[in-house]
Amino acid sequence: MGKYIRYAFYKPLFICLTVVLLFLSAGVPAFAAEGTVAPAADVTPSGIRLSSLEAVIDSYMTPARMETTGAVSVAIVKNGEIILNKAYGLADVEYNTAADTNSVYEWGSVTKLLVWTSVMQLVEQGKLDLQTDIREYLPEGFLKKLKYDDPITLLNLMHHNAGWQEQYTGLFYRQEDDVPGLREALRRGEPRQVYKPGTVLAYSNYGASLAAYIVELQSGMPFYTYVNRYIFEVLEMDATSIHPKQLDNPAVAAARSKIQGYTAERELIKKNRIYFGMYPAGGAIGTTADAAKFMTALMPPGDQYSPLFRSNTVLKEMLTPSLVYEGTDVPRVAHGFFVNEHAVRTLEHGGNTLAFSSNFVFDPVSGFGFIVMTNQKNEWQHCQGLVDRVFGTYTPEAYNGELPDSSEVEGTYIRARRVVHGFGKMFEYLNLAYIEPVNTRVSSWNDDPSNQFAPYAYSKIYSSGVEYFIRDDQGKIIKLSNMYADYLPLTGFSAQSIGISLIVLGLGTAITLFAIINQCIRWLICRFKRAHKRVTGLDKVYMWVNIAGLIYILNNTIMFFRAMNTATYTGLYVHFALNIVYCLLTAGYLVILLLKLRHSDSRRMRKAMYMLSGLSAVLFSALIIGWDLYF
Repeated sequence: MGKYIRYAFYKPLFICLTVVLLFLSAGVPAFAAEGTVAPAADVTPSGIRLSSLEAVIDSYMTPARMETTGAVSVAIVKNGEIILNKAYGLADVEYNTAADTNSVYEWGSVTKLLVWTSVMQLVEQGKLDLQTDIREYLPEGFLKKLKYDDPITLLNLMHHNAGWQEQYTGLFYRQEDDVPGLREALRRGEPRQVYKPGTVLAYSNYGASLAAYIVELQSGMPFYTYVNRYIFEVLEMDATSIHPKQLDNPAVAAARSKIQGYTAERELIKKNRIYFGMYPAGGAIGTTADAAKFMTALMPPGDQYSPLFRSNTVLKEMLTPSLVYEGTDVPRVAHGFFVNEHAVRTLEHGGNTLAFSSNFVFDPVSGFGFIVMTNQKNEWQHCQGLVDRVFGTYTPEAYNGELPDSSEVEGTYIRARRVVHGFGKMFEYLNLAYIEPVNTRVSSWNDDPSNQFAPYAYSKIYSSGVEYFIRDDQGKIIKLSNMYADYLPLTGFSAQSIGISLIVLGLGTAITLFAIINQCIRWLICRFKRAHKRVTGLDKVYMWVNIAGLIYILNNTIMFFRAMNTATYTGLYVHFALNIVYCLLTAGYLVILLLKLRHSDSRRMRKAMYMLSGLSAVLFSALIIGWDLYF
């Protein structure tokens, strides 16, 4: 921490300096990796001199990058001071409005750091305990979808391992009048518990919002009021709002209307203004300067105390790793702050909303921190690339033992953060992790290579981050873990389920469309020849089944489109109902075929068409049941 000091003084002076250094270090978390050397005081962790840092960042904003960049604001903190706050690019590309230091950005999941800080403030006051079952803080019967009797603690919420499945609806709202209160949002959006608490890291917006609700209950005030009073006002964060409708800071709401949101390719997202029901999970909006004030309060210099805590004891606890990678002593999470490996070990949290991205990264040991905020969805050039440029990438120590062949980790993995039961079950199967060996030491994760630096431990080659493959007692890989998520291995049918489903959908669609087109041609021919053809009851049912198949295709296409565009869960009920009706119709059609087809005087080709339509209906119904498209 600071420049390296060469002790060439007399013994008394050496002792005095040692005592002073020990005293100053008392407020710094025991966070650095063993053997890690803190960067010099005048350089970044990647070795860039602070005096040159602005020029380096300027040079990173090349014309080629800026062609696909909207707005980017950065803030840099060192030893309790904001040493750089600068904006680049356009807040509104269509109107050529430049971003500036007053531009506000949606924090996304970086907002969760306000939740964990609030929790630790109440821990310091003795109002909360991290090891207590949260049901002792909640109204009786509040959680209705728990599968396991094991206690769920605040630490589980911080570690995202309380066991809840993902929820794709109920987080965002298009109209502010539709936004419910936090308690109601939690009631509507409670997901099923599908993992035993403490076993699987499945990132949970619900868990963070539930922790904020516990803060509400223990403090006796709405969470947004608590944060404004005990964080924003204390730090003079006058340009940040956390109210779901920004009613706590109208100036922020006005500033938000001046910045647009874009895709990663800088295409305008026309409806980019959203509101959060579970706003503690991602609803903060503000400037990078305000975010930097919050960061400086987490790293008070020297013997100073953080204004957020009565002493630095609880702050030190908060920034100390509380979860390690399974089977190792490598830190993974520090009370809600994720641990990453750059040139130094950092604490960080990224954020994404419908149209914004951010990253909040700092090294408590050297007192250096970096904030990046952009008005682009899933942006990585700055939120990841620029962060790596400033903090450097991880260089593991040389391993002298024998390393297993990388083919041992080959396989298909699915993220644990997913819907296991219910609508949305399919989504995560569209984003599987395919691990393939490149050579004996290097594996590839969807074409992103990683180098094995210890048995079953890999580090990214072109970016920061580590991956650990967890094995059971028999040596079988049961989990792939990185900073933000656990991934579980898929084998057999499960690994091929999307491909099989696409074949089933394609075959059913082809049969349905062929049947409808064929029937239309037959009808046109009869009309042209003015011939009257007897239509049997089976013909009518056959036609209605095919029309229903077409409605099935349209219904589920619309349902998926709406789900990906902030529809509420209740808003999808009509789609679920139509799918249930379709399955009942399929069952009825099959019964009719069994009863009528044998006695029908239709030609063989016509009977074949009847049976093919029955097949398509069965295929579509199998997709409804297999992918839980009915609840």
